[in-house]
Order: sequence, then structure tokens, then C-alpha cells
Amino acid sequence: MKRSILKLVLPAFAIIMAVGLAFATEETVMPAQGHYLHPIDGWKTVTVDPDCEPNGINYCTEEGFQLYEHQSLGSAKLGKNP
Repeated sequence: MKRSILKLVLPAFAIIMAVGLAFATEETVMPAQGHYLHPIDGWKTVTVDPDCEPNGINYCTEEGFQLYEHQSLGSAKLGKNP
């Protein structure tokens, strides 16, 4: 009798815990960084929107300057995809 109850209850308890813990987790979004070349101050690093991706269609800007993925004018430009 004891064994049959454990065989039924233990897997059910494990499934209930798995479903409950799946909803308890939280997705963390790491802020992306972009770089732009200021004519006087040199390279500046700023936090960009999650929509800004390398080689996107609509280029992302900060204070009117084009944002790049790395501190190099030859690196990928950050842009937003529609």
C-alpha cells in the first residue's frame, strides 16, 4: 500500500514543482553597449536599446553620432531592424 502511494505521489509532486519553478524564473536582459567617436572627447561608450543590433536597417545614434559595436570605425554599425 505504501509503495503504490509513493509511486503515484512522488512523480506528481515532481511535475508540480517543475511547473511552479518554471514560472518563478525571471529573464534578465543585459544592457547592450554602443560606441561613438566624439570629435573632441574621442570614443564614448553608451548603453543602447535592445533593438539596436549590428548592421540593422535604421542606424542607432547618440547625440547625433553613429553608434558602432566596437571602438573602431570599421566595426559593425548598430541599427534597428523593423
